[in-house]
Amino acid sequence: MKKMLACLLLAGTALAEDSSPQGVTALPEKVESVSQAAVQSAFQILRSEYIRGDDLTFDELNRAAFQGLLERMELGAELVSKVDAERPLMKRGVLSEMLTPEISYLRPLSFAEEEVPQLETQLKKNVQEKVPYLILDLRSPAPAGEFTTAAGMLNLFLPRGELLFKLKQVGREDAQLFIANRDPIWTQPLIVLVDAETCNLGETIAAVLQDRKQALVIGGKTRGATVRYETLPLDGQWLLRFASAEMLLSGDRALFRQGLQPDFPLDLPTASKRQIFDAAGPVKERLFDQSRIRYNEAALISRKNPELDSYIRRSAGEILTDDRPALRDTVLQRAVDMLSSHTHLHNNRLKWPTVKSRQPASTPPTVKKAQPVTPP
Repeated sequence: MKKMLACLLLAGTALAEDSSPQGVTALPEKVESVSQAAVQSAFQILRSEYIRGDDLTFDELNRAAFQGLLERMELGAELVSKVDAERPLMKRGVLSEMLTPEISYLRPLSFAEEEVPQLETQLKKNVQEKVPYLILDLRSPAPAGEFTTAAGMLNLFLPRGELLFKLKQVGREDAQLFIANRDPIWTQPLIVLVDAETCNLGETIAAVLQDRKQALVIGGKTRGATVRYETLPLDGQWLLRFASAEMLLSGDRALFRQGLQPDFPLDLPTASKRQIFDAAGPVKERLFDQSRIRYNEAALISRKNPELDSYIRRSAGEILTDDRPALRDTVLQRAVDMLSSHTHLHNNRLKWPTVKSRQPASTPPTVKKAQPVTPP
């Protein structure tokens, strides 16, 4: 009996996701207001009076209930095939590049455990070379990872002894504390990039740095998957991955299913970002605009006209590089613009003399009055 009641309740949850025939009020809102007794009555009526009542078997209701439950839980649980779970990651490591002589760019590719010492090495190199600014890109679409990796990366930015975050597990009163256990390496200005594909570790790193006022966060709002996932087998083909512990910031503030709001919201289409990340070559090629070759004095001396050449090739039906819209990482562009503006304003700020250093105003010379001259 308990199994049947649970089945009916969960099936009602799943069917609540269907569209309404009249389209006046959303069906999920209607079902939320229906009592448990009404839900059970509805299933009894459908099983006995519906023209396809034989299709509503207990197996079908169980599957509909499971599907509806997963849809309602959203980031809380998912069904994963063993083939996908065992598929190795294609890319690992930390992508490093100098965007300008003053701005370093780092992007963890998979948030694997071995990327922590790699990130440390790159940060030490930046410190030795006296690079003033850093952009940490956390937008790599990576699977959920272990929070020890997030703590290891945060150790490189936060002071020793500071509480990084907590991990609250279901069924336990106390929470697991992650505390910085070393001196930070990077203490210079930092900008962090995030979006909806940022994984649970990337969200945690960005949230902690933002909460501690250690970085400015730019990009799109994150999903809110700041949980530790546990995976258990269901049968020989499928696995159930579900949230078993939740990350908490200072003050026990949770981000699960809420997401992290950037300091400067800026969206980049996911498809465009993936094309940029998958493209070969330096990051700078997708960052700075290249000026189009035009007819100028140099072309006149060399007796060439690039504009005429382009016109002839286009007339022949050839598609030139300039005709295709250039892929540009607008989020990264704005981050570089902010740091470049800061550098320009800092190097060219006016230094007004203080009151003490000001020279006293010179007194005007004294002009003697003309004296009458007595003739001899």
